[in-house]
Amino acid sequence: MKIMLIEDDNSKSKAIIGRLKSQGISENDVIHARNMTDFAAKLNSNIVLFIIDFKLPSVDKGVAYQNGRAILETIIKAGKNDALLLAISSYPGDFPELRNFYESNGCILADYSNKKSWQSTLDHLIIQIKKNLNFDFIIFCALQKERNPYITLLPGKKIIRSGIDCYDISLEGKKGTVILMPQMGLVNAAITASLCIDRFKPSVVGMSGICGGFSDRAKMGQLFISSMAYEYQSGKWTDDRFSQEPYQVPTDHTTLTKLKELIDSDDLVSELEEGFGTATRPNTVPKPEAGIFTSGSAVIASEDFLSKIEAIHRKVNALDMEIFSIHRAAELSPYSPSCICAKTVVDLCGEAKNDELHLYGSHISARFLIKAIQHFFA
Repeated sequence: MKIMLIEDDNSKSKAIIGRLKSQGISENDVIHARNMTDFAAKLNSNIVLFIIDFKLPSVDKGVAYQNGRAILETIIKAGKNDALLLAISSYPGDFPELRNFYESNGCILADYSNKKSWQSTLDHLIIQIKKNLNFDFIIFCALQKERNPYITLLPGKKIIRSGIDCYDISLEGKKGTVILMPQMGLVNAAITASLCIDRFKPSVVGMSGICGGFSDRAKMGQLFISSMAYEYQSGKWTDDRFSQEPYQVPTDHTTLTKLKELIDSDDLVSELEEGFGTATRPNTVPKPEAGIFTSGSAVIASEDFLSKIEAIHRKVNALDMEIFSIHRAAELSPYSPSCICAKTVVDLCGEAKNDELHLYGSHISARFLIKAIQHFFA
C-alpha cells in the first residue's frame, strides 16, 4: 500500500511526510509527486491515500497552476474509488469556489496554516488505512506448531487484528501475514479464510502444515501440493446409508503449472530441509508431488472408515481438516486469489498415530510455501 503526496513545496512536503512517519508510515511507502508528470507516471501504484495540493507545476521546474481539479478528476477516472482523498492547501481563500466539487467527490479540504486541524485529519485517515490493511499474500495455519517455522525462518511482527492472530512478514518486497486459526477444522478454516480474504484482499492465499496419507498413494514424510480438494462429508444420510456427493475445487491451471515446475527440482527436498535441526525426520524422504486432498471435520483413526473415504476418489492422496475450506473460500471470493496449499504426510490415517514427524512436516511445508509464494510473484 502506498500514499501519494502531490506537492511541489519542499517545506510543506517535509512537514506532511514527518507527520506520516510519526504515525508509523514508512517513507518508502510514500510516493512523492512534485508535478503532473510525476503524478501521471505513478498513478498505477496501489495507492490508498492521495494528499493533494491545489496548485502544481505541469513539468519539472515549471510554474505552479491550479491543477487540483484535474488531479482529482484523473484519480476518479483511473478507478481509484477506494482511495482516501485529502487536499491540504496553503490557499484557503480558494475553498469557497472549490469546496462543492472536492467534497462531492469525497475529498476532505484542510487549511495548511491550521496545523492542528490538518494533522488531526491526516491522523484519522491513517487510522482508517491501518484498519483496511491489504496484503499481497496470506498463509493459514491450523496449529501453532505449523506456524512456528515461519517465526523461526523469517523476521516479522506478531499482531492481533480484530481477534485474528497474525504474523506479518515480507517476501521479496511483497507484504503478507501468516494467520493462526482459532481452531482446526473445516468450519473454522472456512470462516477465517473468507473473513481474511474479504478484509485483506490478497493476490494469493495458502496453507501449510501436516496431514494424513492414504498408504497406497502416499509415504511418510512426503510433501503433497494440492492440485484439487474435496470434502468427504457432503452428501445425504438416509435410514440405512450415507450417499456421498463430494464437491471438488481445483487449483487453477496457471498456478498449478508453476507449482509443478517447482517440485520438479532435484534439490528441492534438500532446500526444504535446510535449517531443520536435529529433530526426527524420515529415514528416506520421497519426492514431493502434486496430489488430491480430501477434507473433513474429524480426526480419522479408523482404517475401516478410511477405506470408505478412500472409495470416493480412487486417486486421493492425503486427508486433512482444512484445505478444502481454503480452496472454497478463495473460489467464492469476488477477489479470486490464487490458492497454494501444501502439507506433509505424518501418519497413514490408521490407529497407530504419533507426533514424531510433526515438526519435520511443519518445517518443510512452511519452507515450500515461502518458496512457492516467491515463485508466484517472480
